[in-house]
Amino acid sequence: MQCNMVVLVSLKSYLKLCFSFTGFQGTGKVEGIFLDVTKIREIELTSTALERMYKLRLLKIYNSEAGVKCRVHLPRGLEYLSEELRYLHWDGYPLTSLPSKFCPQNLVELSLSSSKVKQLWRGQQVF
Repeated sequence: MQCNMVVLVSLKSYLKLCFSFTGFQGTGKVEGIFLDVTKIREIELTSTALERMYKLRLLKIYNSEAGVKCRVHLPRGLEYLSEELRYLHWDGYPLTSLPSKFCPQNLVELSLSSSKVKQLWRGQQVF
């Protein structure tokens, strides 16, 4: 039997995001993460936080209340986004570009409102 996982992250479990997801058994089965950061002031993620999420298709980091700011810190950048990613919504994305190794061939929707993005990625992308 195939198990499809979508992770809904609540305030109680957001602390898990402060560490790399790589310690989570089953990481390779996660297909979606929806994180409402409304009640969270700051989060620090490792550069490899999403590294083993090969099947991640939906990633939404958002504020459900207007005017609420959350700072997501990626002090060493972000090394990996799944090539399976179809939906990327990240309010306040903290970096100036997406990971250079990210291949957006399956990406259908991209929303990076209030982000620091200056260019989507560095170098050339082959589709």
